[in-house]
Amino acid sequence: MRAYVIKNGDIYAPEHLGKKDILLAGGKIIAIEDEITLKGATVIDAEKEAVLPGFIDAHVHIIGGGGEDGCLSRVPPIRESRVAASGITTVVGLLGTDGYTRTIRDLVAKVKAMKEYGLSCYALTGSYQIPSPTLTGSVGDDIMFIDEIIGVKVAIADHRCSLPSYQELIRLLSEARLASLMSKKAGIVHIHVGSDKRGIEDLFKIARDTPIPIRHLYPTHMAGHMEQAKEWLKLGGHVDITCNKGVIEAVKELYEYGKGTITLSSDSNGSFPIWNEKKEIIGMKAGDISNLKRTFDALISAGLEVEEALPPLYK
Repeated sequence: MRAYVIKNGDIYAPEHLGKKDILLAGGKIIAIEDEITLKGATVIDAEKEAVLPGFIDAHVHIIGGGGEDGCLSRVPPIRESRVAASGITTVVGLLGTDGYTRTIRDLVAKVKAMKEYGLSCYALTGSYQIPSPTLTGSVGDDIMFIDEIIGVKVAIADHRCSLPSYQELIRLLSEARLASLMSKKAGIVHIHVGSDKRGIEDLFKIARDTPIPIRHLYPTHMAGHMEQAKEWLKLGGHVDITCNKGVIEAVKELYEYGKGTITLSSDSNGSFPIWNEKKEIIGMKAGDISNLKRTFDALISAGLEVEEALPPLYK
């Protein structure tokens, strides 16, 4: 078994440990010490470099997204090597608008491929649609019996989704909650929040009027609903921000309300359609997994210390 020693690096784990050596063997970190000497190990000198754990990206269309402008507009799957090259070692895969030509079966197979490559990878059942597409026939059974599935995705406040009612959201949340208890999983309800002005109004009502813990609700794309994001953080909820050039100030602003409950994700290989006022597509872009590292770098450039910029990449 080949061993490696990373020497002289400035270590973040993600808390700042200072200058340390790291011993790796069998694909695992064996030790972090002030000085490590091991005969026969390959030495990597990280002098003047920051050494960080691999990032977590909790919103990746690993089998591709898109399709809003016909099947030719479908975004292709992501390559495992592309994930690793972007400094990401843990990924959560999900479906997007396309719950028709893409399936949870395909998604789980891709998760298994990611794991074979050496990455940590999980999946969410469901998609934009209600009822949720599943592998077993129910959201609860998917979470309970499919090791890789840790929760469910749904979409609200978007002209492309099923516009689920308050009662439908409660039923979905309660199913994920019970299955999470039985399976000892997170039971995440990952909620795509579109641009409609209502945003997460129903989530506030759920948090206020039901006994289900707020930690199960995980709204994403929340840079488009900043005032609601602030109020959600005040309640103890989590918010996810999709990485792009315009979110740096939003992230810094939200830090005042809940630094430990904000996450960043790339929405990689998902479609970013451009709509006119009639909700007609006039252009199409796609998410890029390297945006996670770019956003981290931009937060540092904007004046945050490394320890301040790291929490949204590990929660």
